[in-house]
Amino acid sequence: MSADDPSNDKDEITGRIIWRDGNVPFSPQFGDDYYNPQNGLDEARYVFVDGNNLPDAWQSRENFTIGETGFGTGLNFLAAWDCWQKDPARSKQLHFVSVEKFPLSRDTIARAHHNWPELKHLSHALLDQWPTGTMLPGIHRFELADGAVTLTLLIGDAITCYGDYQGAIDCWFLDGFAPSRNPDMWQPELFKALVAVSNQNGATLATFSAARLVHDGLQQAGFTTRKRKGYAYKREMITAHIAPDNRSANLKRFDENPWYVVPKATVGKRIAIIGGGMAGAACAYALAKRRCDVTLFEKAGQLAGGASGNPIGMLEPYFTADLSIPGQFYEAGFRYSQRLVRRLLNVGKIEADFCGVLDLVTEPKDKERHAGMMRRLCDSPELVKVVDRQSASAIFGMPLPDGGLFYPGAGWVNPPSFVTCLVNGITQYTGTEITAITPDSTGKTLYARDGRKFGPFDAVVISGATETIGFDQTNWLSTYLYPVRGQISYFSDDALRQTYGPQTDIHCVLSHRGYLTPAHKGIHVFGATFERNDDQTDLRDAEHDFNLNQLGKVLPKLATSLDPAVIDGRAGIRTATPDHLPVVGPAPDYAAFLLAYHDIDKGKKGARYIDAPYHKDVYICTGFGARGLIAAPLAAEILASEICDMPLPLEKSLMDALHPARFIVRGLKRRQIIA
Repeated sequence: MSADDPSNDKDEITGRIIWRDGNVPFSPQFGDDYYNPQNGLDEARYVFVDGNNLPDAWQSRENFTIGETGFGTGLNFLAAWDCWQKDPARSKQLHFVSVEKFPLSRDTIARAHHNWPELKHLSHALLDQWPTGTMLPGIHRFELADGAVTLTLLIGDAITCYGDYQGAIDCWFLDGFAPSRNPDMWQPELFKALVAVSNQNGATLATFSAARLVHDGLQQAGFTTRKRKGYAYKREMITAHIAPDNRSANLKRFDENPWYVVPKATVGKRIAIIGGGMAGAACAYALAKRRCDVTLFEKAGQLAGGASGNPIGMLEPYFTADLSIPGQFYEAGFRYSQRLVRRLLNVGKIEADFCGVLDLVTEPKDKERHAGMMRRLCDSPELVKVVDRQSASAIFGMPLPDGGLFYPGAGWVNPPSFVTCLVNGITQYTGTEITAITPDSTGKTLYARDGRKFGPFDAVVISGATETIGFDQTNWLSTYLYPVRGQISYFSDDALRQTYGPQTDIHCVLSHRGYLTPAHKGIHVFGATFERNDDQTDLRDAEHDFNLNQLGKVLPKLATSLDPAVIDGRAGIRTATPDHLPVVGPAPDYAAFLLAYHDIDKGKKGARYIDAPYHKDVYICTGFGARGLIAAPLAAEILASEICDMPLPLEKSLMDALHPARFIVRGLKRRQIIA
């Protein structure tokens, strides 16, 4: 989409954008307009919607997925969404997966959308969830139209992003700045990546370009192409399709790790979930959104009886300096949880507060950690900002010994209210301990300790804590899952004001070697202990003393003034893993895994092995440690997407890092497990 010389009196430069003729964004970096200045919406509809035979292609489908190579202002997304919502025969779900290397700000997108008042309501729905500032690299998942429409946005280079994404794209919007302006994107590697991510049942493609390199690149990758009259003054454009299974063996990149290949999704939607804590509730919510018939089982007399029953939990980002695998996952998890919590809070369904979290410096290595993070996040004040001692004290509301980092978009959540909200409308059986999962010709039958049986179910998600290891399908995880006892302490708001005065208020969450929260229902929570391999929940004075000692390092006056008699608390059990990542995915058949991959330590290519053997339609979602709030909702979205055969919310490399089979594969490769 070439552009005229942008130098005229009507131009206005804001950031990386030059505004032409009022609200038409132009990129000086690529020397190109973001869309046709005359009528970008009509062009989007002609080139991409009509060019992919929409709406006919999605009619009578359960799911339909559109892939795109340049999100830009989101115009193509709005055009597709508008067409979909107006079609009475539309698919039940619409998924839009797009990539953007240089994401635009919320204000920029809002201004660009002013050109199309007919899309105003869709634009507002998107912008309500769009971050006000920096979008970090990785995958961002947006849920719209009450979950019927999802936008999965990959921030980064198109070739790299689609090279590490597992999807089943039904049609492609091959967009972006013109090949002559952005040659780095229009490469053979991109076309190959599109083929690899396409639906194995076939896919279509449309692009505004008729360039020879695009035509030849698509054909060489496996697409069949044809020319079509271009929009308006353009002579030609390209449409293409790839036939079912017309994907050459070298493009089936997931074969290099066959032990992580996800099994084909179940056909039915009767789903049982074992475990009524944060993970189980999140799984129930994610599956119910997809119109699954969900039944939740909890062995305790009420939901959120374990660590999910704490009165306050921190919703704090987990940023790292080096973009490690855990860092990437927990960053993505925080983004997803933050968006979900904010949406539920705005409609009054949960108790939470985005008051911010202050990460205080308490020892020299904290300064090193903070400095490393800020080198990566230095231009993201809406995500994190450096504050000195004086500013930190003002933000917190009380004098502090040092400064640190302040996360303005973080805060706290009341986990029981969150769990209750997520399972609203879900069939629940509390006081029901499931002890066995038995497959038969009709599905999965669950057996309770008291002799009752339930089912059949099409799939089962095991999302309990340490009881996960009690099932035949998952007892091998006993080596890799361990309990961590955590005791929190709390005191009344009156006790705080007796020490600091009647006007004293804590304004944000304080994170140090422990944490301290603002008042919620008259109490402040602080803690917490971490006792590995301890699964008891009795309250212990020694652990209150530990929490007080930690608090005293940053607020000595408060810690010494608190009478142990006024301190109460609660103990819960978390479940953790050796690599500090949760266990999320299909349940491997341990014996079959050993038989299939007994010699993977020999360095043979993955293509020589069969795809991973699993216990059919049994899934695992556990091992969140102390990070359930920022990890369980995203993990649940992963499992629901796998079960319902929908686009995944994470890169393939991160999916592999969470996969339950990772422990078996590592053990075999390191010869720690002998088949």
